[in-house]
Amino acid sequence: MSLPQNPFTSSTRPSMKKSPSLEKEGNQMHIKNVDRISKLPDDMLLKIIKSLSTEEAVQTSLLSKRWEGVWKQMPYLFFDMKNALKVELPLAEQSHFIAQLITKVINNHSGNLEHCKILHMTPQTQDGTLETWIRSLIHVKHTKCLELKRFRVNRPGRARVLHLPPNIFSHPMLTSLLLSRYQFESAHAFNNCNNLIILKLFKFKVEGDVLNTVIASCPSLKMLVLEIFQNSRTGCLKIHNNNLKFVHLTCTEIDNVEVSAALLDILSIHNVKLSRGVNIVLDAPRLLQFSQRLWKVCQSLPHIVYNISCDTQGNENIGHEFVMNIENYFMVVFATLAVNVDMMNPKEVYMLKQVLEAWARDLQILQIFFKDNDIDKKEGESSIDGIQNKWGNYFFDIDFRVKSVFLYNFNGSDEDQFALAASFVIQGKMMESLTIDTSSLPANKTLAIDTVVAKLMKLPKGNKNLNIKYI
Repeated sequence: MSLPQNPFTSSTRPSMKKSPSLEKEGNQMHIKNVDRISKLPDDMLLKIIKSLSTEEAVQTSLLSKRWEGVWKQMPYLFFDMKNALKVELPLAEQSHFIAQLITKVINNHSGNLEHCKILHMTPQTQDGTLETWIRSLIHVKHTKCLELKRFRVNRPGRARVLHLPPNIFSHPMLTSLLLSRYQFESAHAFNNCNNLIILKLFKFKVEGDVLNTVIASCPSLKMLVLEIFQNSRTGCLKIHNNNLKFVHLTCTEIDNVEVSAALLDILSIHNVKLSRGVNIVLDAPRLLQFSQRLWKVCQSLPHIVYNISCDTQGNENIGHEFVMNIENYFMVVFATLAVNVDMMNPKEVYMLKQVLEAWARDLQILQIFFKDNDIDKKEGESSIDGIQNKWGNYFFDIDFRVKSVFLYNFNGSDEDQFALAASFVIQGKMMESLTIDTSSLPANKTLAIDTVVAKLMKLPKGNKNLNIKYI
């Protein structure tokens, strides 16, 4: 929301055109404007203003008395102080004035909020304004998703210490919290945070013991995103939570990391230099089998390990969308990707396609681990037409490139797995090599693998220099 001088008295009023109608007086026809939109019920008017920015929605109250209270029922409020700043005016005065307007909008809003986002300046962390907003949004407006981001004009600036009272983030309605560019010296603001499902801390400065306490105070977390900076490398970051499904970690100043999460399906790591002595202890049964292989191949590159899965209702993992948009969050190219997928599960295959489409760039390493479903299938189809008939454009139309592909637990008699590998070969997705690792397969599968590799060799290669091998 980029606020004008005052959204309640601004002379810039929203335009609401009236529909013309014909009215007969005597022998003459006159055109009369009729405001049919204002006669709609509140729920319809609310659908209209949901497409507006917060500023524009607030200004609709100037149209007529009919519109005065409609914006107050909006489920979302977004404020961006940066867009409201004027170059010719003192920043301190502007910051204070815009903050007052934000407070007024929050207080005048009626009902609960689904989502509120505030991008504010440094002074609000020091004069108590930010605490007032947090208390009002969480404990009065019962906001479900809250995002607070601090910025400095002209230069990035260091993280600002955020002093908050105990238990302020503890409320049953608050399930998602994002904080950016702050520093915590104590974890008591997170006391008894059984309510949080999603916690994202970006560009955050905090010591290891404080961060460990924050994580331990949020036992219901399913998604944890950490972009952390510390004053010293000493200490161990402990992420112990059996509800976690997704963890992202960016932390350049840490000695040791412990991740213990029985349900963890996605682990994303950036700027944790394993090759420089950082020790990561991973206790995550769903990831351990294939994540260790990824780290052995390339330890220092940004990478993601993803056990593709969905619940019994077919709902995607809570971190699936985050994986597909991760570069928008961190502005970094993730060079390595490892996925674990069941090629007999249509939903998982579709999710794999989504991930590959989202990562349509030059990957260094793509590792695909096929889940063992113990079901023998017909031998792989060797003709191009057969592959295309089975998959249609499922994988053929994905425009991505990868330096090297590794296939693990590759079953020579599984036509689904063969179709995926063949589509990569034909379309020239791989720039250097395709490696099929058979070390986890029984000896009686060797002959089948020999046959499959021979068929792959015979396919027309999109990249003539591709090296196909198995070990």
